[in-house]
Amino acid sequence: MGVPDFEEDARRTLAHAAVLATIPDSEWLTVRIGERGVFRRGDVVAKVARSRSRFPHAKREVLVARWLGASGVPVERPLANEQPDERVALPVTFWHAVDGDWTTPDRLAEVLRVMHELTPPDDLDLPRLDPFPRMRQRLDGTASLDAAQRTQLEALVARFEPQLPVALAVIQRPNVVLHGDANIGNIHVQANGDLAMLDLDGVCVGASAWDLMITAVYRDLGWHTAAEYAAFCDAIGCDVTQDPAWPTLKAVQELRMTCWLAQKAASDPLVAQEFAGRVADLGDPQRPRRWHPY
Repeated sequence: MGVPDFEEDARRTLAHAAVLATIPDSEWLTVRIGERGVFRRGDVVAKVARSRSRFPHAKREVLVARWLGASGVPVERPLANEQPDERVALPVTFWHAVDGDWTTPDRLAEVLRVMHELTPPDDLDLPRLDPFPRMRQRLDGTASLDAAQRTQLEALVARFEPQLPVALAVIQRPNVVLHGDANIGNIHVQANGDLAMLDLDGVCVGASAWDLMITAVYRDLGWHTAAEYAAFCDAIGCDVTQDPAWPTLKAVQELRMTCWLAQKAASDPLVAQEFAGRVADLGDPQRPRRWHPY
């Protein structure tokens, strides 16, 4: 039996959603297939989630984007229509396209400083930081996982789930608005120099260290230089690696990155090789990581 083709399902759903949203019918180009399918037609970007269970999250992402934009945080803008439309098979949201390059760590820090100072309105009902249910969903939705890999990853999720809140309990600034996946790829610099934060489906409330540790993990993986990380720390005003919670935060982020990659491994031999290497590395915290970004 072949692996289900998410991209094919996403395109079929997108075609239906575009008709309902009165978006002119034409070819949608694939931008990327990962956590979601992302497609583009002219100046419009469409995001298609992998499961109907993500409808509430997609709706909240649109509301979050509108609130953040009105609050002075530079974000991508959803189209004005009510979305997502629950008459289609999977959650689809439409956005004004953002053209530009990934930002730098120091400019990422500038946006996070603004975001972390906001107080969300009560009716937005932002969730508390909890990365573990999403990890389980990714593993459950990856039928091609080797049994041993699945057992190992599920055991690590169960191990770190009670450890993370304990590690964060004594941390400063425990109740700020978080992006949830604050890496430089999620903030683009446009031609006029303006920034735009993308992928707002993980916005939540929790310890500010969660948004800071991703840049530190990327530094340790060799994806950022020491100078870039130093500039990030200067701009944000602290170094999360000096916090007692850092070892737990790093371990959870590495696990999260590996669970995310699981959903891509079935359709790409190179990704499958990378995924297998990451799973092996998770068993030894001291083992040098030679991970590649995806």
